[in-house]
Amino acid sequence: MKILLLLVATASIARPLCAQSAETQRQLLAARDTIWYAWFNHDTALLERFLPPAAVSADGAGDIRWSDRRRIVEDSRGFVRSKNRLVEITFANTHIAQTGRSALVRSSYQTVVESAGRRDTSRGRATELFVQLGNTWVNPYWQLEPARSLSDAGREIAMPDTLGANFAIGDSAAMKARPTDYDALLGMWEFRFQNREKDGTFAPSFTGHWTFEKKPGGGLIEDRWRPNDPGTSMGLGLYTYRTFDHDWKVWHINGTWSEGGEVQPGLTWSDDTHRYAIQRSHDGLMRIRYLSLSANHFLWRADRSTDGGKTWLLDAGTMEATRIGK
Repeated sequence: MKILLLLVATASIARPLCAQSAETQRQLLAARDTIWYAWFNHDTALLERFLPPAAVSADGAGDIRWSDRRRIVEDSRGFVRSKNRLVEITFANTHIAQTGRSALVRSSYQTVVESAGRRDTSRGRATELFVQLGNTWVNPYWQLEPARSLSDAGREIAMPDTLGANFAIGDSAAMKARPTDYDALLGMWEFRFQNREKDGTFAPSFTGHWTFEKKPGGGLIEDRWRPNDPGTSMGLGLYTYRTFDHDWKVWHINGTWSEGGEVQPGLTWSDDTHRYAIQRSHDGLMRIRYLSLSANHFLWRADRSTDGGKTWLLDAGTMEATRIGK
């Protein structure tokens, strides 16, 4: 990491765009474009060629999510399996700073992605480091800082992109959970939650509290989620019980409101950085991702499907939670 930061610092004070040869500019921009399209198409041959084993990426401007090459490739696979389709990528305001065999490429980007006939646009600023190995400019580091996009109109909770929870529900057959998956969430949280309507518009957000408690034995977690309402009992809310299955290495979840009604069953599992869940209710499926998990903060997003997972309303629910107690 020290070598990487030195390369970034060195490149940032080097020659401006006009000082590179036309051929070097062409090679760098071709490498940048190739890597972006390879990620959206999960072209593993190109990703392995242009991303060295020590490659790392950073997504976000404040609460940054770091990914190594394995995670970068897995996220690419998840994008393709989720049936999202890249429509276009455009770059603007590109600046190249080069010193010797390293170059820092800064640009504004815009991506348009289609899912079930809906198009979502993401915009932001990309900072990408390239190092020349032989005749190839490889990409050992980049950072994407998303900006608010046209499809974010009315969105009050900032997410790193507009792609939703973005995983295939078939992942539940192969992914594994751990008994400690929710240990970092134990305690009390204050949240801000926002629904998305069927027409894609966002409803006003509201606040509430969410508590997680692990029972003796370690295999059962009770969590209670409730909107803030001074006119109701503190015990009122949505209760979810998570039980760990040691044989199948998965958490079974069942949720229901304290007033009564249907039980919403599902499964939840994890990887090194995220928690995932699929949950069923009378009006469809929800696929859920917990992301940007830290000691005192996390984000939550959920997509809804009413046709068995064929199409999804992306970010049908989004939430930001901040710890207020252990």
